[in-house]
Amino acid sequence: MRFLRRQFLQLAAAAVAAPVLPRHASALDDYPTRPIRIIVPSTPGGPYDLIPRFVADYTARKYGWTVAVENRPGASGIVGVLAAKQAPSDGYTLVVTTSATHGSEPAFNHHLPYDPYNDLAPVILLAQGALVLLVRQQTQVDSVKELIALIRSRPGALKFSSGGYLSQQHLAVVMMLWREGLPPDICIHVPYRGLPEAVTALLAGEVDFMIVSTGSVKPYIEKGDLRALAITSPSRSPRLPNVPTFAEIGYPGYQIIAWCALAAPAHTPQPILDRWNAVANEALADPGVRKRVEALDYDVRGGTAASFAAFFAGDIAAYKKLAAATGLKEE
Repeated sequence: MRFLRRQFLQLAAAAVAAPVLPRHASALDDYPTRPIRIIVPSTPGGPYDLIPRFVADYTARKYGWTVAVENRPGASGIVGVLAAKQAPSDGYTLVVTTSATHGSEPAFNHHLPYDPYNDLAPVILLAQGALVLLVRQQTQVDSVKELIALIRSRPGALKFSSGGYLSQQHLAVVMMLWREGLPPDICIHVPYRGLPEAVTALLAGEVDFMIVSTGSVKPYIEKGDLRALAITSPSRSPRLPNVPTFAEIGYPGYQIIAWCALAAPAHTPQPILDRWNAVANEALADPGVRKRVEALDYDVRGGTAASFAAFFAGDIAAYKKLAAATGLKEE
């Protein structure tokens, strides 16, 4: 049975209010008896890969479980999510869901081959990170207001880079332009195969600006190669305390955040989902794990499965509003 979005949110709210029930020993008696895999729907080395590895490493050290991370990149995370959707619901497969797979993709992809609400069971929100609007140091722009004025004065001339069409970096720029009443094509979008190439293009002057996760560009900001104008989170980053949020400078409610979480195939036994939520929360509270996550310029989250379900439902709703306003959709 497929739930309407309203029913889904009602269930999430009810779960938050529900009392903690005794653990069902039968579902956890011998769990785990074999290796557990965490499917990561991206290539190795980025935050979406490293953060779940930190949790897996902690779990292996603390409990002796064998947890293998399996990278299954492709199609903005769809390949990995499908692999998890098709896996047995026995507690031996988890998957990393992201701001793409359970945020922007459900809003812009009209042929998404999975149901974000029903095909996976939410476990926990692991971490989230802000994005930052950047220009080169040589650019005669010191604020978002000045950048918008330059864009208005030269329609179709300025270029911005991203890691791909409808990526968080692309959509963050689209949202900024939409909030100014400007069409997406007033600037030229130059998508690259990956974020390193997109950042290199900005450094080389091949594009004029970009919005990107703070962790990947912080060294360039600190060296003065790039100038940060605003960040996309609702509050300032403790690691970039002098950079204002978009909300502070006249964009109330503006928010685009990169995030990653854990989920499992639908119908995974609830006691196992609860156990993983508890273990992941414990890992995220560990000082060593927190330090490693924060070194990526991400903020540790955690919490209940229900709070995560409500969180990504809200993210999808915000992206759907942007999709309706701009007419953008999966190509």
